[in-house]
Amino acid sequence: MAWRDRKAAFRAVACLAILLLLVPYVSATVDSTTIPQSTAPNDVDRPDMIATLKTHVAYVGEVQDARMDGVIMYVNNISDGTGITSLQQIRDDYLVIASSIPLMHAYAEIAKAREDLRVQTQLFSEETKAQMVMFNGSDDEMRSCIRSSTDAIDNTSAAMTDSLWLAKDAARLTLFNQASGDRTLLIRSLDKQGINITLAKNISDQIDAQRSSLQDALTSQSAEALKSTNTAIKSLTRQFRENVASSRAALAIEIKRDAMMAMK
Repeated sequence: MAWRDRKAAFRAVACLAILLLLVPYVSATVDSTTIPQSTAPNDVDRPDMIATLKTHVAYVGEVQDARMDGVIMYVNNISDGTGITSLQQIRDDYLVIASSIPLMHAYAEIAKAREDLRVQTQLFSEETKAQMVMFNGSDDEMRSCIRSSTDAIDNTSAAMTDSLWLAKDAARLTLFNQASGDRTLLIRSLDKQGINITLAKNISDQIDAQRSSLQDALTSQSAEALKSTNTAIKSLTRQFRENVASSRAALAIEIKRDAMMAMK
């Protein structure tokens, strides 16, 4: 496919992706209907078709990430920081999937990843609705936060440049390093609160130890090796989240108990 034809095709699907911004925040999805598909069996796995598909999914992924960021900022404000934990975790899981797509080489692999992205988006929407009800949020105010968050990338021409980090082969490693830094900050915060961080730090170190496997998968361009590493990281991340949640719950009980004792 000539560059001019690829550019025209991508501009069409990118414009269609922008339409996702016009629907309510609870229904924004990475929808298979936004991707041009061919019925010819040999066409879907052509390198040029896969390249266009990856770039499009990366663009939609970054738009969706920005929308999620806007929602999280708003819920953080109305909940004083107490209502965003699950939203952040769902967003993180979404980005793990999206950042793994650059290493995929077949349409079927990418189609499965897009379905997984849709599931994560639905989970995010459901959690958002729950938090909005709990904290009496305003849809109009949330949409304003979403618009502010997406303004930086709300331009189809940006999709024609090399600025899409989710389209780069190293996207998964970029996200991994960011998550490692976030865990370090969280562990420090828990430590300052007087929480025993021994187990959390141990699990975090185990996750960090997966970096070499991740780098090997990227170097070898192996989607299968990346999938295996992602599975190991996902399991450890779940353990880390559960430990943090239980530690925070125990601290809250302790604080409440101390407050009740002080009143006696």
